[in-house]
Amino acid sequence: MVSMVNFDNQKMIFTLSNHSISYIMEVVDGYLVHRYWGKTITHYNFSNRPMLKKRTFSATPNIDQPELSPEFIPFEAPTSHMGDYRNAAVCVINPNQQDVVRFSYVGFNILNQAPELVDLPFARNSDEKVETLIIHLFDDISKIQLDLNYTIFENHAIVVRSSTLKNMNSNKIILEKLLSASIDVCYSKQNLTTFYGTHQKEYQINRGDIHHGLFKIGSSRGNSGPQYPPYLAVSEDATEFHGEVHAMTLLYSGNHEEIVERDQYNNLRLQIGLNSETFSWPLNQGESFQSPQALLAYSEEGFNGNSQVFHHFFKEHLINPNWTNKARPIVINSWEITYFDVNDTLIRELIDSASELGFETVVLDDGWFKQRNSSQTSLGDWTVDLLKFPYGIKTLVDYARKRNIGFGIWFEPEMISPNSELIKKHPNWVMRAKNYEPILGRNQYYLDLTNNDVQMFIINTLSKVITECGINYIKWDMNRHITDPFSPINDHKKPGQYFHNYMVSLYHTIDQLTKKFPDVLFENCSSGGGRLDPGMLYYFPQTWVSDNTDAFDRQQIQYNASYLFPTSSITGHVSVVPNHQTNRIIPLNVREALASSTNMGYELDIIKMDSDKKERIKEHLKTYKAERNLILNGNFYRLSSPNDSNSCSWIFVDDNQDKAIVYHIRNTYNTYDLSLTLRIPYLDVHADYLRFETNQIYSGSELANCGLAFENIKGDYQVNKIILQKIVEN
Repeated sequence: MVSMVNFDNQKMIFTLSNHSISYIMEVVDGYLVHRYWGKTITHYNFSNRPMLKKRTFSATPNIDQPELSPEFIPFEAPTSHMGDYRNAAVCVINPNQQDVVRFSYVGFNILNQAPELVDLPFARNSDEKVETLIIHLFDDISKIQLDLNYTIFENHAIVVRSSTLKNMNSNKIILEKLLSASIDVCYSKQNLTTFYGTHQKEYQINRGDIHHGLFKIGSSRGNSGPQYPPYLAVSEDATEFHGEVHAMTLLYSGNHEEIVERDQYNNLRLQIGLNSETFSWPLNQGESFQSPQALLAYSEEGFNGNSQVFHHFFKEHLINPNWTNKARPIVINSWEITYFDVNDTLIRELIDSASELGFETVVLDDGWFKQRNSSQTSLGDWTVDLLKFPYGIKTLVDYARKRNIGFGIWFEPEMISPNSELIKKHPNWVMRAKNYEPILGRNQYYLDLTNNDVQMFIINTLSKVITECGINYIKWDMNRHITDPFSPINDHKKPGQYFHNYMVSLYHTIDQLTKKFPDVLFENCSSGGGRLDPGMLYYFPQTWVSDNTDAFDRQQIQYNASYLFPTSSITGHVSVVPNHQTNRIIPLNVREALASSTNMGYELDIIKMDSDKKERIKEHLKTYKAERNLILNGNFYRLSSPNDSNSCSWIFVDDNQDKAIVYHIRNTYNTYDLSLTLRIPYLDVHADYLRFETNQIYSGSELANCGLAFENIKGDYQVNKIILQKIVEN
């Protein structure tokens, strides 16, 4: 069997390689340096090794090699105070209380599996061939070991990177920074792509030139946040369809940072990991710290190709296997129908209407528990409001089951209201700084999940509801960010230690519940996409991508989120107009198209709806069910971008390119557009396709190169749905 990880003892070269990518490192004078990350190469003989020369002001550790300065060595794990003045990836306060650490290469191991982390999400093993290279670095003075972990899978253009630091000294050290990946490459006029956003406007694209200096994004909010999700990509003249793209993301849901630094010699340093400004971790003798895993994805087929790398990897090695290929239920959610004003009679009527129309799960959103009539009260008091539901929740679940409908319920388990019975009983369960009142966010406090009793309270509370009521769906919400990163009972003097402890505690809590109830669908939500990251995807197979259901804003949100996330991991609902978030009025067929391009659901009031509209919804659900497997399990490609054009379009196509569904949305009507044309690649260019709507036949090469023309209908917000079927000759 040919190994994917190899070491050339003569050249001191490490190579990770499969049919899609190669990743190459060299040991130079005890330093581990980066040489290549990109398309597969068959043999490496230092062709791109830089020609170095002595430079004034450059440190020279080896007097016999004055040209070999840390200032321009492409390190895999750069540290401070050794002549490399760029951003470090590792920072340790050693036993002498100085932040100096100098690692040298000492050896390596190769494993025939992917490492399974104890407290963090990780790339899962499967039947696929996988190998892990662990390179050992050691500081012989401070007695600190640094292991750099590299995992490669046979069928994926991804390298999984992380770092493990262990204190071998008899005295305590303080770890101040441990990034998951750091790569130095040459600047060649690449562009940088990241994302920014806010509540109801998540995943907005940010693309531009890379200038000299340091560019940094990230989160210090205690969560990954909608402001700057953990992602960066560099590309030179790449489009959605062509060109090389190198991208990074992080399997983590807490504070993070992404850094791109262009130095005076036109080298680029790309880094990703825990936010070093909000991190600090003490290590006693024998203790170690494991960084989150970073995913390094490469494609020579543009941003669509890079997205495919992430999509396939997430489906095969990140999402819970229980849900990878399972059809997700079509839900009707009570929130925009009633908000807090829910009751037994209304939910029974909702169940009746949902069963009649073909929905598969009714979700009872916020407002179901005791005295919860607004956002200002009762979080933590997870007992049924008997004034609203005098017969309890189980009777509703049973009622739904008799009508062949599943039943879901909303929780915000990490939060507590100042007006609650729980806070009176357990005031020390609130996250807070000593001597200061905790700061409110959305009229609520954080529970201190680093307290084991709080973890057990959440696990037992949700377990009781799931077991006693028989629900099959949990919407797990989180609606504020951390302001008081301290525990009343645990001695975390530095908030940097608390932030990571909180995230590990959250992962543990979720892990216990999802393993205990493998058939319950847990949906991730944080006021929509406030915690939409690969770390949460490990536990929750889908995320409510935004509270904004407006079909104009949703185009950008869904389009850009697909840079990372497969369709199966995103949920979208058809909602009422005028839209509750924007007051915008957009036709129903456009709203249907956006929702149909996700795990689809509704928030319309189907109880009071007239018969014609009900019949319309019934047909929509029937169509979606017939197309659901292609939409959720097929390949998704972006065709035209709402970021810089008047349209938004994408295609779903199966693995064999036999069937495709194209959605094209044109927003503003322009009189100068006589007709619209859309190129449709990603089909079999050697085959013909039948377009169902018109019964016309086109070749795959014609659709890819000439495009498909259709009428530019008057009026804003028009949608074209195109269904293509390959013609197979007998």
